[in-house]
Amino acid sequence: MKMKFKTWTCGFLAGLIATIVLTALSLTLYYSGIIPISISEYGARFILHIPDKPMHIGRWIVGFITNFSIGGVFGVLSAYLYKATGPEEKLIKLCGITFLMWFFQLAIVPFLDPTMHKYSTYDTAIAYYILYIIWSIVATSFIIKFLAFPDTDTAITK
Repeated sequence: MKMKFKTWTCGFLAGLIATIVLTALSLTLYYSGIIPISISEYGARFILHIPDKPMHIGRWIVGFITNFSIGGVFGVLSAYLYKATGPEEKLIKLCGITFLMWFFQLAIVPFLDPTMHKYSTYDTAIAYYILYIIWSIVATSFIIKFLAFPDTDTAITK
């Protein structure tokens, strides 16, 4: 059976769907006072270089655009990873994707904008890592199960 795999579309959709979940969880944790900054606010503050100014609707919109754009890019990267390597060893791939996103957020971003380092706290690091694990599970599950390998379960039982 020949598999039809539209890597860009598949990855971008998976990244967007996973980012919806990520954003909802992040905002819930933020407004509950569990984490000091939501992922969307983090993105807005980085892109607009506004580490200490209050957020307003325009800044939140920039944060959401940033989040969903980066989520789409990481979704495409995930899709290419799965296209090149197949659905085997999902756990290792999940950990790798999670680490890349986490490292980008908490190591690369503060390096590019030193005013962002104050948001790289241990509680933010732990919460973001868990959120990125959830993102990876949603994105890769969506890629593997519904778009890239729709008959994975039947192939295993045959």
